[in-house]
Amino acid sequence: MLKQAPSWKSSDMNRGHSVGIAWVGLAAVFFCSQAFGQKPEFDFFPDFRNVFTVKVRTQNPSITSEGILEEYASSLKSEGVTESEIARRIALIRTQRRELESDYWNRFYGNSGSNFNRAPNAFLMEMISGRTPGTALDYAMGEGRNSIYLAQQGWKVFGFDPAGAAVAMAQKRAKELGLNLTTEAVWDSEYEFGKERFDLILFSWAMPFIPIQRIVDALKPGGMIVMEVAADYVGRNEMLKMFDALKIIRYEIVQAKADFYERQQVDVLRMVATKP
Repeated sequence: MLKQAPSWKSSDMNRGHSVGIAWVGLAAVFFCSQAFGQKPEFDFFPDFRNVFTVKVRTQNPSITSEGILEEYASSLKSEGVTESEIARRIALIRTQRRELESDYWNRFYGNSGSNFNRAPNAFLMEMISGRTPGTALDYAMGEGRNSIYLAQQGWKVFGFDPAGAAVAMAQKRAKELGLNLTTEAVWDSEYEFGKERFDLILFSWAMPFIPIQRIVDALKPGGMIVMEVAADYVGRNEMLKMFDALKIIRYEIVQAKADFYERQQVDVLRMVATKP
């Protein structure tokens, strides 16, 4: 896409994504593409998500999701796509958005040409420097670049992501390095956060789409949220409102090189909050 931003508004399926670990080799990519093989019937979605939707939103920032679908159907018709194919695509976008997104991220992480930061997130590294390792949750972990880093620093690491291929890559790399990760290929709405489990919850180019109280409850007293996302994921001060139950100890929006977004310079939101 034009930038690695989700194509749907946050009220729909606007989902940032954490980024992955270092290159894991063609064998790993082949394994993951076979085990979690992309669905040919979803082949249209990357172009819809990353090209068509971005173009339409750029031209009309206030357009609704339904408006985008109407524009998409009209565009396909002008290209000579059959009515049945148009109806099939629209129905998939409306009813199987999660499956489409999971397939998209499996393709993304399985493509060695995808342009994203494969190193650990620099803000995370800064925020845990000198901190006693504990139990961490990597929220929407992707292929595990941050999970791997945390484990190397002595943290007990849990993580989840709906992209099963990416999670498999993380596990493969962890085993190669002699590290242990506890992971699941699920959405945040399906993950069991529990109560007072984590000393750290990381949102690296990801944001929650569940009630924030579930996340607050999962933090131990004194536990910390570390978040870095594109500022356009939400309104400029929405994260402050979302995590109002916690003590915000750092909050900034700066121009920086994005971990995703084709590594462009963008407005980046960084936040650190602790549980009283």
